[in-house]
This record gives sequence, structure tokens and C-alpha cells, in this order.
Amino acid sequence: MRLRRFLRTSAFRLTLAYTAVFGLSVLLLLGAIYWATAQNIGRAIDDTIASEIDALAQHYRTAGLAGLVRAIEGRTGPHNVNGGLYLLTDPGFRRIAGNVTAWPANADEVGSWVVFPLAGDGTEAAYGRARAFKLQGGFNLLVGRDTRALDRFQNLMAEAMTWALAGTLVLGLGGGLLVSRRVLARIDGLNRGAETIMRGDVTHRMQTNGSGDEFDRLAHTLNQMLDQIERLMTGIRTVTNNVAHDLRSPLTRIRSQLEQAVARGGSAEDLREAAAQAMAEADGLLATFNALLSIAEAEAGVAVADPVTVDLGALVEDVADLYGPVAEEKGLVMTAAAVQPGLTVQGSRELLFQALGNLVDNAIKYTPAGGTIHVEAAPGPALVVRDCGPGIPEADRARVTDRFVRLDASRTTPGNGLGLSLVAAIVRMHRARLDFADAAPGLRASIVFEG
Repeated sequence: MRLRRFLRTSAFRLTLAYTAVFGLSVLLLLGAIYWATAQNIGRAIDDTIASEIDALAQHYRTAGLAGLVRAIEGRTGPHNVNGGLYLLTDPGFRRIAGNVTAWPANADEVGSWVVFPLAGDGTEAAYGRARAFKLQGGFNLLVGRDTRALDRFQNLMAEAMTWALAGTLVLGLGGGLLVSRRVLARIDGLNRGAETIMRGDVTHRMQTNGSGDEFDRLAHTLNQMLDQIERLMTGIRTVTNNVAHDLRSPLTRIRSQLEQAVARGGSAEDLREAAAQAMAEADGLLATFNALLSIAEAEAGVAVADPVTVDLGALVEDVADLYGPVAEEKGLVMTAAAVQPGLTVQGSRELLFQALGNLVDNAIKYTPAGGTIHVEAAPGPALVVRDCGPGIPEADRARVTDRFVRLDASRTTPGNGLGLSLVAAIVRMHRARLDFADAAPGLRASIVFEG
């Protein structure tokens, strides 16, 4: 089963493909070497034979037949280590001198090349390659070379090619199998980790070996994804618990108010008062649900669908005009400024107005009477809201944008703990970041856009 599973893997098929390609490459390379070497040796033999013919013809012209016979006998003596073949015959093809016993039957044309069998020792086939030449006076001269050395070389090359190809296939398959097993082991580790997570252990993470290779990077990416999934699941559980907790009290109050109104009966004015109180509680519930829907819509958008150019200075002035009377009613002083005129960003003006308005609304809630709130469009570009309230402890700044999070200092103020969550969602939608810093005293909240 394991072998069949391994043979069906992509790693094994890739191993076969690469081995076949590499084996073909080796075969073509050795074949080219073999052909080029054989051609060069063959040309060298032919050139040697042609030179020998010219030299012997010169002997014949200068020293006559006797000089040619002496030259042939000198070449066929004990010093003939190069496998030279020589035969001189009379016009009737009867042997005069040389180490070839008879004129080859297929050497019937002057200047022709001929391959003919030799009398060997019986251990291997012996052939000669020679060229026929007719001398003046009707004499025939045959000069050639024993091809057994060339045949042995060709056989040796063919054997070497066979062994090289076999070795290539064995090493390629063996190395490929080892690599494939290592790859499959890493993949199996990822599969086992995924199966563990699928069984419900969301805290499990993929193992890495510290090599920094592709599998390590994949495991690291998967672990980051799992961390994000776990954070989202934790957030969903937290939101569910907070929604249940925050909605239970208003619903209980609504039911109690209506139950008391029904039990008391009373005048129409009493019933209208009870209905008004129930409607006020219902409005609070609707505000909570609307805030949750707004956050979900903002977080669902990867980017603003139809961005426009937003003048941050004009946006600050509009927000200050809207919330200025509210701040004044509470005894606060609100100022607005564009530190650098002409600052613009691409995005949704309505959503940015809502985000900046939420920050200003929070500043109004938590700034004591007599305090100041400053809103500005700063270089960066950035939108900045600075107050002189209690601020946010540094340890809590990372979690105040979570849904339903309300710090202890804010429990007595109205709200549902979703304002900063909506701001954070809008900021992410605009590829910006939300920063909190100490204003000494108070809080400095900034929406910083990418430059």
C-alpha cells in the first residue's frame, strides 16, 4: 500500500520525468562524443593512407619497382605497429610484395576505397580499410589500415555509453527516490498537522525544522493563518458573549417595564411613559446592532469601492462644525486646524467623516468640563484628535479597538464599546493605521494614511 501510494505521487512522477530527461541528455552527449571521435579517427586513418600512397608512388617514380618493393618490405617488417596493410601486384593481380595475401575482389576501381576481411586469429572479426592505386606499367598498389583498433575503440565507447546511461538512470532514480521520500515526509507532516486541526485542536501548529526552505515558509504561513483564524474564533466567541451580556439587561428592562405597565393598568399617560421608556431601550439595542452591521460592512470591504479625493482640512472643519455645539454644551473648547493646507487622500469621505466623528465623540465623552479638544489635519497625511481627558493606559491601547471593550474608567459613560471598533475597521479599509499616544495630559488619537 505504501509503495503504491508512493508510485502515485507527483514527486515520483517528477523524478521519472527528470531522470528520463537527464538520461536522454547524457545519451545525446555521449553519442555526439562517440560520433565526433570516430569521425576524427576515420579521417586521420584516411589521411595517413593517402600520405602513404603518395610516398610509395614517389618511391616508384624515383627508384623503380625494386625501390618500391624495398619500401613496402620495410613498412611490413617488425616495425609495423600501426596496422599498415600493403599489397603490390603485377598487372594480373599476382602478389609481388606486401602483407596482404590476395587482391580484394571488390577493389576493382582505381582510387576506390574498399573494406575487406583479413585473416585474423579467430578471436575477433578482422577487417581492413584500404585504397587501390594503379601504377605506371600496369602494376597495382593497395595501401590501407587494419580497422580492429578502431572497432575496439567503437565497442569500448558503446560499452561506456551503456554503463554511463545505466549509471545515470540508477543514480537519478535512487537520488530522486531519496529526495521524494524527504519531500513526502514534509508533506505528510503538514497533512498530519491539518488533520489534527480538523479534529478540533485549533491550537496545533505546523512543525518547522529551521531550514528556511519552501516547506518551512509554507508552514510559517500556515501557522500565521491559523493564528489569525484562532484570533477570529476567539473574537467571535467574545463578541457572542458580549452581545448576549449587553442585550440581556436592556431586554430584561423592556420586559419589566411593559409587565409593570400591564399589571398596574393606570392612565393613558402612564402607559405612554412606559412605552416611551421601552422605545428608548429599543433604540439603544438598534444602535448596537447598527454599529455591529457597520463594522461588519467595513471589515468585509478589501478596499473602498469607488474612492474619491478627500480634502482632510475640509473634513476636519465639517466634523468640528457638527460636534462643536455638543462640546460647548458640555463646557469644552474645541479647535480645528489644517496644519498643512491641501492634504488629500483617496477614499470614502462618508466613512472617514464617521471615523473622525467617533474619535471626537469619544474625546467629548471623556474630557472633563473646562477641557479642550483639538482636531487637525497633519502632514503624513494624518487626522489627529487630541484631548485632555484621562487617556488610555499603554497596556490597554492594543485592545480598545476590539468589540464591546470598555475600560473600567468608562463604565459609567453611555455607549456600547463599538465606536473604536468601527473606527479601526474603516482605517483598515483605507490602508491606514490607528495610533494612540499620550498627550500629557490626555490622549492623542491619529489616523495615519500611507504616504
